[in-house]
Amino acid sequence: MEFTEALQEFLFHQGFQRIKYDSKILWGKDTNGKLSLLEIVPPVLPGQKKMSLEQREREMADIERQIMIKYQKKVEHLLLILRQGAPDTEERKEAESYPDVWFFDIKAGQLYIYEYQKSEYYNLENDLEPFTQKFLQKQAAEEKKELHQMLTPVNTMLVLINVFVFVVLSFFGDTTNAEFMATHGAMDWVDIVEKGQYYRLFTSMFLHFGADHLLQNMLILLLIGCRLERITGKLAYFIIYIGAGLAGAVTSVIFTLGASPNTVGAGASGAIFGVMGGLLFCILADLIQKKRHRVEEIGLTGMIFMVCSALSYGFFSNGVDNAAHIGGLIGGFLLTMLSRLLCKNK
Repeated sequence: MEFTEALQEFLFHQGFQRIKYDSKILWGKDTNGKLSLLEIVPPVLPGQKKMSLEQREREMADIERQIMIKYQKKVEHLLLILRQGAPDTEERKEAESYPDVWFFDIKAGQLYIYEYQKSEYYNLENDLEPFTQKFLQKQAAEEKKELHQMLTPVNTMLVLINVFVFVVLSFFGDTTNAEFMATHGAMDWVDIVEKGQYYRLFTSMFLHFGADHLLQNMLILLLIGCRLERITGKLAYFIIYIGAGLAGAVTSVIFTLGASPNTVGAGASGAIFGVMGGLLFCILADLIQKKRHRVEEIGLTGMIFMVCSALSYGFFSNGVDNAAHIGGLIGGFLLTMLSRLLCKNK
């Protein structure tokens, strides 16, 4: 939950009610015939034009007049300006003319009330900081939990193996050189088809052409692999990953190396597309069986977009083994389906 949303929930529990007025985040509290307004001003985003306090106060004065006429009640207000950091000298100087303004540093959980500003407003001056500290602690715990969920054992092991192999090979030669990579386990037509070195279908999954190739693949694997592993379990995930990688490698030999025997192939992308295929199956299965979505943060539309984007990138880029991607995608989909069927029969 974002801080602004949490703050509004906090205000609701403090007896404030949301007032719908244009795009403003405006809350109000009716006490003893007086209506107290509180406008939350979110932090200014990069590239976003900052509105002056003079303009904000002018708009707020118009709102007060309208509410006063409509409800025949006395109206007061406070602008709570949220920031990612303490107010700078210019902001503090600008606020000197406006007593109904508070600044709040979200990062530090600190409220700034200067001597020329109102010192209290429904005890928010005492409650805001403790609330924010609890929010920040909860947010830190959730981020730690998300990191723990991302670092699932098998997926993390696979990432580390890929990185380790790359680092070791980098000491012995140039990983962007096709001949060097072919000498150290990458796929090529002659060695696999003519010499029968089928082990290259496996070893090539852990080789990458340069740091960019490795980084791109490992980031994607870290983000999506943990999700499939949590659904299928450690052993099934390992089998799906390796099986999809082999399926991608075989497809690559048939279609890519077969069409261009001098090509050298390597990379974990076939296996990674297999993970995408596995997630796609899980999402489809949940939708068909009307079960709780286990990949809620992605969803069917998001997954289809991810697969199509990755495939289209390959078709419109040079040096990308599309056959391995498609073979891995289909392999991962079918292996995940098989895993589901085997689990049902147990």
